[in-house]
Amino acid sequence: MIVPQTKNGILNIDKPQGITSHDVVDAIRKIFPDQKVGHTGTLDPLATGVLPICIGEATKLSDNLTSEIKKYSVKMLLGVETDTYDITGRIVFASVFNKDEIYIKERIKRFIGKQQQMPPKYSAIKVEGKKLYQYARENKDVEIKPRDIEIYNIDNIKIDLESKEVAFDVECSKGTYVRSLVNDIGKKIGCGATMTELRRIRTGNFKIEDSIPLYDFLKLDYIDMLNKVITIEDYYIENKKITLSDDELGRFLNGVKFEVQSSDQIVRVYNKGKYIGLGIVENKILKRFIIE
Repeated sequence: MIVPQTKNGILNIDKPQGITSHDVVDAIRKIFPDQKVGHTGTLDPLATGVLPICIGEATKLSDNLTSEIKKYSVKMLLGVETDTYDITGRIVFASVFNKDEIYIKERIKRFIGKQQQMPPKYSAIKVEGKKLYQYARENKDVEIKPRDIEIYNIDNIKIDLESKEVAFDVECSKGTYVRSLVNDIGKKIGCGATMTELRRIRTGNFKIEDSIPLYDFLKLDYIDMLNKVITIEDYYIENKKITLSDDELGRFLNGVKFEVQSSDQIVRVYNKGKYIGLGIVENKILKRFIIE
């Protein structure tokens, strides 16, 4: 029996709660042991939702995909703060809550825009080669530097004053910690808050409605698994197409750069109607990127 060759491409996986993003990568790597596998944009074990998994040559896209705008559905509990900024942590502050809906919504909306955000001390950011959560577990103080982020929009705000629960959707830039956003919102409201649920519903062009839950994917036959892989060509189907002659193709593959006109930084390269791979355009200069 001939086993079909693994595609270079991306899986739109819906990560379940309770496992790490790396656990998802390990599961996919066991299915495609002959390929490099990586994820784009870590989700905490508490979080669920869109987790693009890159396979083969698509792992070279990780930085590009991680930089895409992300959208989350968030739930938080008012009147409580934890050391991890979510319900998995130890309660460090609690208060009586007496604010109204108009006040809460107004305070939440204040966070739309560019700003500096302090990452949680329980995070995987490295300082001097060591992750912040390792310092935190050892009760060691370390300097944490704020990050430049942007909150593009916050909408669908729903408030239940009786249960002290607030839900909303947020669109944000790379590097944003929603846990930190919730913690900051709680301080702005004046009563504290901690995140109780987080679901990523979009990252770039990957949407939750097009994703497949991890355990549903693992139940598929191998051929059906391959059919779930979005090829690199298909993912960039809306990007500019550049056709090279035989001579130009030979030079392109050897690293020769060409001057081109393109508003897209990443372009699709073809020869005689056949897809060759991706190129990158910087300052009107085309250079090779991913060759399949």
